[in-house]
Parts: sequence; structure tokens; C-alpha cells
Amino acid sequence: MKKPRTAPPLADVSVPTMMRTRLPDGRLLGVDGSLWMVRRVPLEPVVDAKSIDERMSVFVPLMAAYDELAAMANTSVTRRAMARKSYRQSQLIFINRNERYVPPANHPLAGFLKESFPFQVTQRRILLLLVRLEAKVGGAGGIKAVIDSVAETLAVGGAPLSDYDVDTAKVDAAMARCGLTVPSSEEISIANSWWNQGKFPDTIDLPHSDHLHIFADAKAVRMAEDAGRVDCESWPTIPNHRTLTFATLEDFDFEFVSPAEIIANWATGLVASDVAAISIRANIEPAKVTRDELRRQRKRYLDDIRERQKQGKMERSEQEEMVATLEDIEGVYASKNGGSPTLVDASVLVAFNGAVDDVAQAVGSSAARLRVMNFRQRQALAEMMVCSPLRANPHLQDLPSQTVACSGIQSLSTVGDKTGAVLGFTVHDSQPAYAMPTAASTADGLPIFLNVGGTGSGKSQVLLWKAVQYNKIPGPKSPRSPQIIVDPKTDSDHSPTVLAASGQVLSLDELSQSDGVFDPIRFAATVDVGVELAVSMLSSINPWGRDRSTFEVPAYTALKYGVVNGARCIGQALRIALRDGKATKEMVEPIFALAQASPMFRACVGMNPESEALNVFDGITYIKVGKAHLDLPEPGAIKEATLMQRVCLALVRMMVFGSAMALTGRGGAIHLDEAWVFLGAGKAEVERLGRLARSQGVLPELYTQRVSDALKAELTGYISRGLILPIEDPIEAEASCRLFKLEPTPERMASITAKGTIGDGESVAPNWGSMKALRDPKTGKVIRGAVAIYADLSGRAVPIEIVLPPSFLELSSTNPEDIRRRQEAALATL
Repeated sequence: MKKPRTAPPLADVSVPTMMRTRLPDGRLLGVDGSLWMVRRVPLEPVVDAKSIDERMSVFVPLMAAYDELAAMANTSVTRRAMARKSYRQSQLIFINRNERYVPPANHPLAGFLKESFPFQVTQRRILLLLVRLEAKVGGAGGIKAVIDSVAETLAVGGAPLSDYDVDTAKVDAAMARCGLTVPSSEEISIANSWWNQGKFPDTIDLPHSDHLHIFADAKAVRMAEDAGRVDCESWPTIPNHRTLTFATLEDFDFEFVSPAEIIANWATGLVASDVAAISIRANIEPAKVTRDELRRQRKRYLDDIRERQKQGKMERSEQEEMVATLEDIEGVYASKNGGSPTLVDASVLVAFNGAVDDVAQAVGSSAARLRVMNFRQRQALAEMMVCSPLRANPHLQDLPSQTVACSGIQSLSTVGDKTGAVLGFTVHDSQPAYAMPTAASTADGLPIFLNVGGTGSGKSQVLLWKAVQYNKIPGPKSPRSPQIIVDPKTDSDHSPTVLAASGQVLSLDELSQSDGVFDPIRFAATVDVGVELAVSMLSSINPWGRDRSTFEVPAYTALKYGVVNGARCIGQALRIALRDGKATKEMVEPIFALAQASPMFRACVGMNPESEALNVFDGITYIKVGKAHLDLPEPGAIKEATLMQRVCLALVRMMVFGSAMALTGRGGAIHLDEAWVFLGAGKAEVERLGRLARSQGVLPELYTQRVSDALKAELTGYISRGLILPIEDPIEAEASCRLFKLEPTPERMASITAKGTIGDGESVAPNWGSMKALRDPKTGKVIRGAVAIYADLSGRAVPIEIVLPPSFLELSSTNPEDIRRRQEAALATL
């Protein structure tokens, strides 16, 4: 009679950890008495590197570390069999886990961001290099230390820690030269329990033939017992339970290719395929030993090839291929610098999340060929543990160190400042992309942040989301950083969002709201500067017609007299001067008449001294033209400009200069929407803003559809960072790439310019290759935010998804359907 299938008892707990203890200096003591030094390998963008050179620079620290460790081996004898006992044992452990986004506790917006992104998932990655240390009896302490060391070894077992001091200092110095650092205690704890999401290592596991179940508590064990241990596919959802599939590297889908080629970055495809961990154990052999070993083996290898062909066991083409492979291998170790070290007996193990049915499909775009560790799942986990003396992998490799160092295992797509407003999360790896208003000024960087995007790209929402967050960051003089938004587009209205953020709205189509908003006497730093700006502005507008030259000097003396006698705006200064006989009606009345008739002129010429100045409010000030129209003259036609065109030109100039002066020293930002208006009409002021913004502590944020305007305005020397949003115009898209030193590759250009949908009629579907925000064709619901390329102060340029909280999205969307819903909701409350 056939016996029923049985599973191992769940009470059979595997070894919970191979690490006995952790020392403060980044050394780990194994359960077998071995001592390991652990160092953190820096992570940088590989998939999203701007160029081949930048991608290669990411690989340098790990390549240098392998070189340093190889140099520690004894190469006086170059035979592998004799030299290998001096090789350094190493383990490279990569850990990747999904976790809920939680801003750091010291983040200035910690509470706000935690509430705004309660379900945002990001990826936590750690890459550690462990090196087994060698003991020297007595260390560096002389004969007495040797005697004490031997005595302690006989009494307790294992070498005293002091015996490792010399080697610790040597390896520590080598790792420091390579840019590797001591990991935090939290990172080491995660590495010691990565299979349990970094919580604690002593779990219970249940091995099945091709995967392993991990249970974190007794309740999870009981649920699995009750459901039947053999048929895990019928299990209910079990809390605190995790499934892992362990596989080994069998081969690569490439031979000896240049590390600069994308196919060589085989680990990036694995990382994108949701792996939980990768472990690479190896002994590090100097290139000199490998090279001499190849030379010794060459004749035997060629003789074997010829013999097999002679016996008819090999075709001519196969022989040529094998000889070419031999020459490629020799080429790797025949370079001028001596070639790369070899990772001898390298064991590469990969742990996938879940039970993987087809590992060939699971590797995604990776060139690595994997094989599941059937009936060795528990053993594979044991080998992957830090400090583990156990080995379970039957597929060992001899790999040039560059095969691992240039694999892209260091890839983490990060971009932006260390803290600040969240602009979005990186498309690859879901890392928060921060922007700090003061980052450029504190880092002595160029001041302007340029946001480029076509119609419907989401520029206005990015503007508002930045302003809302920037305003919540404490300023140097107040609990908030003041924000000024200047919106010159007719009928544009972002009032609901600004008012919901406790901001104020000033409309330039209403005299009462526009009074003196950009009056130079109100915003200038000194009386003399304010008067000079006011006279210059009035002269450029010229309300006197042919008599301008007659009234310029009297206007100066009248304004100066009025201000000295307590005036707080141009209108009040002229009234005081007129009252005291320091001005004539002929000079003053044209100014007053125009101020009463034109809200735009009234914005530059204040009549009410009680109106609040821009440099008083520390919230968001939204200045819109409303129903008015900025009637600007064509470039080159300023001399023929009409009176209202001259008023609009002066207003634009005062918008830029006045906003900057109002924010000086307050850590604020000026947001100029439709920046082409300012770049065309107020080029001198915008250029002056670029020169002075850093010293003024002001962040100029420019938003435009046409990056060519910034290039024509010669502002490239002031632009340090920016966002490239979707742009359908290929000329502007290419100009945007070149501005931020990005190669306009066909793939990048296609992504920037592609439409948000494909198909037509009833067969419309979201175009996932587009950077535009994607909506469900049936419900209209946003299923992915717009994508932007964020070029930061460090020179990185990484695609991010603009993720907006639903509550903010409802208030800020400029989509016609969203606007209609907001209007209907407003009417319903009346």
C-alpha cells in the first residue's frame, strides 16, 4: 500500500542566524567563531544614469574594493592550488524590501507628508560587502601578547579579538579608500533577518520542493497546520507569513562583453523583477594568478579541442567558437593595468518574493540564467545568511570581478535634495524626490528652477503642490516660507487651492485688490531705491505724453518729499507733495487719472496707504490677471507701444523685481507661471533675478511651455535644476534635454512627446510609454500620475512620477471635467 505524502514537521526550526554578535566598529562574529568586517556599498542610479560615464562611475567603489582585497593575497607563488589559501573570503549581500513611505522624523514636513501619502510604497535597499578577517596570533603586541593569545585560545576556544586588530586596520583602511562606509546598526539587523522583512531572525520555516515558507509567529504556524502543510495553494491569506523562492545563477546570455554595455548590467533586471535578496560569495583571486593559470592551461585546452575535432566530436565552427572564447578570457586579463581580479568559486544565489513557477520568466530583462534550488531551499537560505559557514550551491562560477562590480547591483534611482517638498517618487525604485527651496543658495548653486511642460502636462498642479509644501517649511524669520505665485494667463484661476491653503488672492482686474501690489515704494529695501524705481517705472509708462521730459525731475523730487514725510505708496507721496506745494496738478493729475481707470496701472501705483505690502504676508500670495489681458508689444516694437502696452510692460517688470524684493531674506520662492511672458517682456529683470536670487535667499521657479525662451533670454547660466514634463513639440523636447545635458535619444524623445492614449473611438487605451498622466478610459480616474525628468543640483536626471494626494488633486486639477465638477459642487452649497 502506497504511503501518504508527508511534510517535515513545523517544529523543526532551522538555524535562526549565523551571526553571534555585532561589534560597534562594523565587525560581525559568526556562530563558527569567524570574524567578518561589513561595509556599506554606495547606491546610485544605474538604470537612470545620464551617460555611460556616469553609469560606469557607480561601479568604481565595488571594483576598487575587489582590487584592494585581491592585493592582500600572497602572489609570490602564482599557482592557484598553492595561492588560494591566502585568498580573501567575501560575501556581497543585496537586500530589497517594499515598505510604506514614512518621512524621517527630522523632516520639516514629516507630519504633513505622512498624512498626504498614507499608502505610498517605496523600496528600501541595502548593499553590504562582508570580508572575512584573518587572525594573527598576538596581534601587534609582542611575545607577551602571543602567549596570552595562545592561553585564551586553549581555555575558551577561538582566537581572541585582539588577534584580528592588525588585519582589521588593514581591511578598514582599504575599504575607506574605496568609499565604503560602516553600516548602521539598523542596516546590519535587516541584513541578519532579511527573510523576515528585517524584524528578527528566529523564524519557523517549511520547505517545499521549489520554495520556502517563512512564519514569523505561532499563529501563522497553526493556520498553516490547519490548512494542510502540503497543498499550500489552498491556504488562506496567513498574516506574518512569507514565501520565498531560491535560485542559483547557472550562466549568462552573454560572453565577455564590455561593462559599458547594457547587457552587462544583469543584476538590474533581477532587481526590477522583485527579488528579495541576492548573495554573491567568492574567494578573491589576484589577476596575476588567473593570468598565469590561463597560460598554463592554454596548451592543454587547445590540444583537447583539436583532439575532439579529430575524433569527429566537434565541428569546425564549434572549434573556432571555443578558441574565440579562450581568447576573450585571456583578453580580460591581458590589459595594461593587469586585468580584474577573479571571483573564484563564486556562489550566486537569488531569493524571489513568492512561489515562482517559471524562473526564466521571473528574471525579466536580466541576462542571467537561473535555476531553482530544488530540494535545497532551506539550505540556500542558510548559505545566504551573513557570516554563514554553510554552502549549498552546486553551481559555482569563476567570474571576473567586473562581472559582479558592473552588474548594476548598486542601482538605486535617487534624485533631488536630502529633504524638502516631495515632487514625486522615482519611476524606478519609488524613492521620494525632494526639493528644498534653499538648497541652491546654501550649496552655492545656480538659483533658478525651470519647469518645462506642454499644455496638459500638469505644470500648474506641480506649481501649486510645490507652493503648498514650500510654505509649510519654516523660514529664517517666520514659521513659514512665504510664496508668491504670479499668474499672467487670462481667466486662469487657482484661487480654491490657494485659499484652502490659507493663502491670499489678489486679482489685477479689480482696483480694490490690485492697489499698489507692485508699488516700488512698498517693496523696495530703501527709500532711495524705491523712489528711483518709481520714477523709472512712471517714465517708461509715460502718462504725460510729449511732456515727459518736463515732469521726470519734478516727479523725482515730489516722490522723495512725500516718502520722507511718511508716504507708504506712490499715490500718497504725490498727494502729500501736491498738498505742500512740492508738485503741480499738471504732473500729478495724469497719474491719478490713469490709476483710477486701469487696475494694472493701479497695481504699480498704490493709492491706499493701508493696503498690505507683499513683504508682510508669510503665506501663499496668488496674484492673477483675472479677466484682464496683458497687452504686450511684439519684441522689437517697444518704441511704438501704446500706453496700455507700456503699462503691461512695466507691470511685468515690477512683478518680477517686486516679488523678489518682497521675499529677500525670507527663504521664500517666486513662482512665475507662463514664464515666456516674463522672459519676453521683462528679460532684464529676470536676468537680474538670476544674478541676485542666491544672495537674496529667493528661489525663482519658472514654468513655461517653451524652453527656447529661456535659452534666448540667456538664462542657462542661472538654471541649476528643473523638471521636464511631457512636451509634444519635438523641438522644445530636444531643447529641454540639451539644456539639462541629457542625450535626446529616440527612446527618451518618444517618451517625452508621446500622447497619453493610443487608439481611437471605443478602443482607446492608456499609453504607458507616454510621460503624460494616464486615466482610465471608462471612469476618467487617474491610474498613473504624469512623469517628469527631474534634473537636480547633483547633476542627476531621473524620471519621477508626480504623485498628488487625492484631496489636493480635487482642488488643483485644471482638467475641464474636474473644473466642471468643482463648479457643480460649489453651486450645490449655495
